Amino acid sequence: MDDFTNRKVLPPRSVQEALDLGRVYHDQLVAAMPGLLVHCNDTILHCSATLARLLGYESAESIQALPGAMTLVPEDDRHTEQDVYTRCLKGLIRSQVRRIKRHRADGSVQWFDQLMESVDWGGRPAVMEMLTLMRPLAANAELPHQEQLLQAAIDAMPNGVLMLDRDLNVEGANSEFYRLWDYPIGMFPPGTAVALILTYNHARGDYGDVPCEETVAELCSRYLVKGVFNSERRVPNGRTLDIRTAPRADGGYVITHHDITDRKRIEDELRQAKERAEAILKELRETQRQLIVQEKMAALGQLTAGIAHELKNPLNFVNNFAELSGELLDELLELLEPLNGHLDDATRVDVNDLAGSLQGNLRKIADHGRRADGIVKSMLAHSRGGGGEWQATDLNALVEEALTLSYHAFRAQDRAFNAILAKHFDLVVGEVKLVPQDVSRVLVNLFTNSFYAIRKRQLICGDPTFAPRVDVTTFASAADVSIRIRDNGIGMPPAVIDKLFTPFFTTKPTGEGTGLGLSLSYDIVVHQHRGRFDVSSVENDHAEFTITLPRAATAVSLGERRKT
Repeated sequence: MDDFTNRKVLPPRSVQEALDLGRVYHDQLVAAMPGLLVHCNDTILHCSATLARLLGYESAESIQALPGAMTLVPEDDRHTEQDVYTRCLKGLIRSQVRRIKRHRADGSVQWFDQLMESVDWGGRPAVMEMLTLMRPLAANAELPHQEQLLQAAIDAMPNGVLMLDRDLNVEGANSEFYRLWDYPIGMFPPGTAVALILTYNHARGDYGDVPCEETVAELCSRYLVKGVFNSERRVPNGRTLDIRTAPRADGGYVITHHDITDRKRIEDELRQAKERAEAILKELRETQRQLIVQEKMAALGQLTAGIAHELKNPLNFVNNFAELSGELLDELLELLEPLNGHLDDATRVDVNDLAGSLQGNLRKIADHGRRADGIVKSMLAHSRGGGGEWQATDLNALVEEALTLSYHAFRAQDRAFNAILAKHFDLVVGEVKLVPQDVSRVLVNLFTNSFYAIRKRQLICGDPTFAPRVDVTTFASAADVSIRIRDNGIGMPPAVIDKLFTPFFTTKPTGEGTGLGLSLSYDIVVHQHRGRFDVSSVENDHAEFTITLPRAATAVSLGERRKT
């Protein structure tokens, strides 16, 4: 009551009178505000008389009669200003302080410091501008013009430029910066904290699932560098930016953004081309190595075939005449049997000894002849290559059958031999297209070698607790299948592994091995089935052979390979 009495204004007597009085006070306050401009969707709703005079117009009504608020904005700034106004009108910008320029009535340009806010004006959203005349000192009268020229020069730069003050607030940015980051032009005016830009980036998914606070804090710390900081960043639009942060003498920062998308693409293409070239070179070298091996094997095969054929004829004579001589000796002994009664005891003993020696010698000749014949057949098989038809085969069943046959065959020669056979078969292996006879020959050879190695270690070590063991494992992938055979036998030194697949190389004593088994096995696996043969071993510990066969191999026989 005292307040109203001092003003000599009677208090309102009703709610309506209070509202009317408040509206009067509001209108008087708005009218008294200098440099006030209110507009909505380019329609000017209010303009103060002070601002009208600053812009050289006769009255506020003259400005409100203009076609729209954009008439007051210079043409080169209209696109940016329209975007800022729209965002402010939608509530995306609540308050903003910046330096802008406006057209005067005479066509000249006047610079203002602007406070812009989104407001409710008579029940409708609107944009309110508070414009304060910028009065530079006489010595700096051309400052707005120089700033305009500087901004134009920065906008013309091919790289994005962002300038921050010492408190990491935006001082300015060029149009390329907004384009590279897909920001609307003028979205982050001077005074915007860089943390708000980073928060905006996080909200649109630039940094994935990393928590916003951690991301913003970590990225802000990169700006606080003493020297130049360089980094690469892939933005959501697919561009790759080379970002360089450099400190200024006044404590601020200049961040330049170079679009290196094309350079990175070319680098990736060059790297991929290099990798393809290296792969092709590796393939060519492997092909060259195989060709050299094939040439050697072809020459060796021809030589082996010739020698084997030459040996086969005399071996046939030896075997046949040994058998025939045994039969003739038996007939001779039958004929001489009636004369035994006419011989004294000493003579009879000598005759029986001679006959027994002849029979023993003939048996040995026949046995070694058959062994020599087997060696010759192996040599001929090695020179001719594999045979048989390609067919879909249950690999696990083939491995198990070869293991069983090899084990029983080895025990038939050495009844004291026993071993643990551990089978780990992958049911996913299924059927594989291969030549079952040839692969079975490889498996039998490997199993026999494993049994030989574990038996030899058992005899050498003299440890009654030693348990001979062979582990057989099959496993599969989408492209190939593998068979791994591991034994705990005598193993092999590296020097032996290097020569393991060389024809006629063997570590077995003379008479126990031809040195053709692994050579032929390698030929079947690598050349015929286009697979891989890997060996690893530790002497007096273990030996491991791994055969890898492709599921879809080109059907080529060893004979066809050598003919080509």
